[in-house]
Amino acid sequence: MNVTKARTEQTVFEIDGQQYAAGDRVRFPSAATRKDRDRVYEITEAGPGGITAEADGCTYQLSRGDIAAIGITHADQK
Repeated sequence: MNVTKARTEQTVFEIDGQQYAAGDRVRFPSAATRKDRDRVYEITEAGPGGITAEADGCTYQLSRGDIAAIGITHADQK
């Protein structure tokens, strides 16, 4: 299966020209604490309005506004 085709068929969250989907590992570079900036989160759900992400056994629901405030990057990006 073509990965690009599979990604466009699932629901994604898009911001600043980047797409994020369930299964993606992300960081939030402007989160309030260094621990939260360094932590890797896994997206469990994504949609036009935001995402649900998990890390260290906790689940976080983040709206488009939340993400605009704390930023988001793929975990393999710096």
